[in-house]
Amino acid sequence: MKQIVFFIFLCLTTQLTAGEKGHNLTDLLQSFGDNGEYAQMDSIYRLITRESRYSQDKLYALNIDLDYARFLNQKGDCEKACTLLTQIRRKATTLEKLQENRPLHPMLQTIEALATYETAYGQWQANHLSEARGTATEAVKLLEQLKDSANLAEAYNLSGVIHRKLFMFDDAITLYEKALAITENLQNYNLASIIVSNISILYNEIGKNDEAIQVSRKMFTYPQTDTLTLDYRIGEVNRLCNHAILLANNHQFNNALDTLQLVDQKLQPEMPDGLKLLAYTQYARVARDLGKSSQAFQYYQKAMSYKATTRNKANIANLEYLYGYMLFHDTDSLLQARHYIMEAADFARKNPSGLLPKILLTLAEIEAKRHENQLSYQLVLEAYKANEELNNQYFHNRLSGFEAELDLKEKNLQIAGINEKRAEEKAAYLSRTYTIGSILVLLVLLLVILIISMHKRKIAFNLKQLKLEKEIKDREMQSQLLLTDMHKKMTEQYICGLEDSNNRISKELHDGVCNDLLAIELEMQQTGPSTLSFQLEQVREALRNLSHQLATPIFRNFSLYQVLTLYTDKLKTLESIHIECYIEENIKQLSFSPERTQEVYRILQEVISNLIKHADAKNAYITVTYEFQQINLLIEDDGKGFDSENPVNDSFPTGLGLKNIKERCSKLQGSYEIQSKKGHGTIIHFKFPV
Repeated sequence: MKQIVFFIFLCLTTQLTAGEKGHNLTDLLQSFGDNGEYAQMDSIYRLITRESRYSQDKLYALNIDLDYARFLNQKGDCEKACTLLTQIRRKATTLEKLQENRPLHPMLQTIEALATYETAYGQWQANHLSEARGTATEAVKLLEQLKDSANLAEAYNLSGVIHRKLFMFDDAITLYEKALAITENLQNYNLASIIVSNISILYNEIGKNDEAIQVSRKMFTYPQTDTLTLDYRIGEVNRLCNHAILLANNHQFNNALDTLQLVDQKLQPEMPDGLKLLAYTQYARVARDLGKSSQAFQYYQKAMSYKATTRNKANIANLEYLYGYMLFHDTDSLLQARHYIMEAADFARKNPSGLLPKILLTLAEIEAKRHENQLSYQLVLEAYKANEELNNQYFHNRLSGFEAELDLKEKNLQIAGINEKRAEEKAAYLSRTYTIGSILVLLVLLLVILIISMHKRKIAFNLKQLKLEKEIKDREMQSQLLLTDMHKKMTEQYICGLEDSNNRISKELHDGVCNDLLAIELEMQQTGPSTLSFQLEQVREALRNLSHQLATPIFRNFSLYQVLTLYTDKLKTLESIHIECYIEENIKQLSFSPERTQEVYRILQEVISNLIKHADAKNAYITVTYEFQQINLLIEDDGKGFDSENPVNDSFPTGLGLKNIKERCSKLQGSYEIQSKKGHGTIIHFKFPV
């Protein structure tokens, strides 16, 4: 329906004038892209490309393509964005060469520079770091030539992020500082805060935790402008969250918790759900580290409530892992913990990061506790392989950074005319790099081998212990089976004997004494003594109630599943009617009081008794299921049926018929529904809450 409405909207849009249409479609493209509504954005872009202005105005077309490519990068479709950006750069260069476009050169150069920046951004997202570094450097040069300070600060910051990923930390710091100087001069404090956060992250990664926290505090010294706007408040919460993470990483948990409490106060309903998920996740993590388990559970559950409306899958996976880890270690919720850890593992396997080995090892512990030792061992091996692949990627990126640094040094050495020394230094540098890398890899392998060996010994010990426990349990189970079998036989004998005896008494009272009393009552009514007639009516009613009470045994030592199974097994032996029964296995797990069990049994017995006596049915079906916190009892027959609008008839005689069923349903706080038609059988559906 939403797509149909959107299509109608697009059709109506085409009825506008050419100028108005172009303006509105451009605004829509921006709006849908900014809001992450990418399907609508694609439709609008296709519509714009069909305009005459798009084909005639090359500058307009380039700007539209550039906006669309930027949104494709945001969407994560970096390959498609890169293809489009390459076309934009080529077209802009071609247009610059034409003499008639000389007045447009500044705008074309700006488009080329921004397209280069977006290309670097997409390459960074795709983890093509070497290519991204070269492209980002090119974007910086183009923007420096244009003296475009605002976009140049963005380019410096992106280049700093790429150099940090390549472990070129000195270059990254230099680029960050250049970007920060420009943003502070332009008084763009939102971007300045982002750059400061990036610098603090870098210091944290290289182990300078105190410097990281000190730099992070700079975010809170900037002038507070536009404090009432939503963007400012969102930025403030982001800054506080990042600062709290740094404090937690530096084991300053109390300070981190104080910061996150402030975050909790500043969070507002209109803020993005992804930000709330991140904040509550970190709050719960720090609370658990401080031993505040109940508070941690509370905030983990808050974070989980925003899972469905958050687009950042990495933050969701991190939440699921942390929550599952806590459930596993701090509670007995083994299956629930396994569920969340497995969801985190699904994402981490598709998007490998340092979190993947941790998730897999935790899942291995869970499976070991579930006695799935083979699966646990496979997960340990998978964790080892994942860690090895991450280390390989780590060394590859670091080597790329080293090679980039060597390239720079080579250039400097060539300028200084000392090529011989350059070659020696490069060889020594590479030798040290490979030596260190080899040693690190060897140490990691030895550590993993040691862990696996210890785990194998633990598994072997556990298997022996499990074998012994199994033997003991098998013997106990054999004894229990014997006792259960004896108990079942005694129960069946008891039920059969008690029912036969009580039913005989009930039949005599109901068919003999009650009918005699009825006859006396009718005779007395004709002769006139009304008082005696009333007393006889009371006696007859009491005897009828007593007869039916005697007709149903009480089960105080049996579950609902046992009572229903024993009764339906007995019904299957009847020759007068064929009765099929189905009782769901999950009924076994229900906790049902003896009194409620008795009421359900009596309702079923009452219906079956009336069915056998009055329905003239050849076949009947009994189904008992459990779902949505309620028991469903369904009884069907192929008998003569009746008018369900007036059920008080031959199938439900007065006295112990429909009236008794209503009373028992009321005691169980349940309900029933009768569907019947003369000549088409009867369906009775009972619902009892658990």
